[in-house]
Amino acid sequence: MNDLFQLILLSVVQGITEFLPISSSAHLIVLPKLFNWEEQGLLIDVSMHFGSLIALSMFYIKNLNEFKNLNSTKNYISFNKILIGSTPVLFFGYIFHDFIEANLRTIDIISILTILVAILIIFAEFFKENTKKISEINNFDMLVIGFMQAIALMPGTSRAGIIIFAALLLGYNKKSSILIALVLSFPVIFLAMLYKLYSLDSSILDLYQVSKISLSVFTSFIISYFVIKYFLSYINRIGLYPFMIYRIIFGLALIIFFT
Repeated sequence: MNDLFQLILLSVVQGITEFLPISSSAHLIVLPKLFNWEEQGLLIDVSMHFGSLIALSMFYIKNLNEFKNLNSTKNYISFNKILIGSTPVLFFGYIFHDFIEANLRTIDIISILTILVAILIIFAEFFKENTKKISEINNFDMLVIGFMQAIALMPGTSRAGIIIFAALLLGYNKKSSILIALVLSFPVIFLAMLYKLYSLDSSILDLYQVSKISLSVFTSFIISYFVIKYFLSYINRIGLYPFMIYRIIFGLALIIFFT
């Protein structure tokens, strides 16, 4: 496999999985193992996440009315609520980052969490009556969701998946649960990207590396934007079950072929 194919495939996978409840980190760990590639490294990782971040920013700006109740200046996802929902994952991520990188990026853990979270989301969607809208979110709900989001530091959990699970348990409908996950993804992706940028060696940059960065950012951006747009458009029609079935199949395949 040449570098160009690897770069494009990883960027496409990043764009597809970042905002779906199927765990981008799990796929980006498993894919190099599947093709016997070297890990993509920080440079490409940052580039892919930057593309997803641009897509999220553009979507947010173009669809601002989805994120707040225009009849109220009080009850929407304000900066204060975003801070409440983001603090737990940023705190635990800072404390346990090195431990997670060294001990939890294994196929065994990824496969178990992939299946377990799928079962939890199926349970929540089937048994819970979900009528609350994003305009009804309060500080307590956001704090609960924030602590649940911290669990997604473990690969295979899926940040979007665990937030959707928490929101469903709190009574929010599917579309609102996904909107909450999208809003909370911005600070996490942005700060994780800054952390990785800080760790990069700028001396490795040359024309070839810049071209790889550009291609990765562009590919991840295009795929991410369309995933966000159409996931929200069709979620009430297709539901979450197809994604959870995929998670279970993916988790079982990892157990069969890698353990």
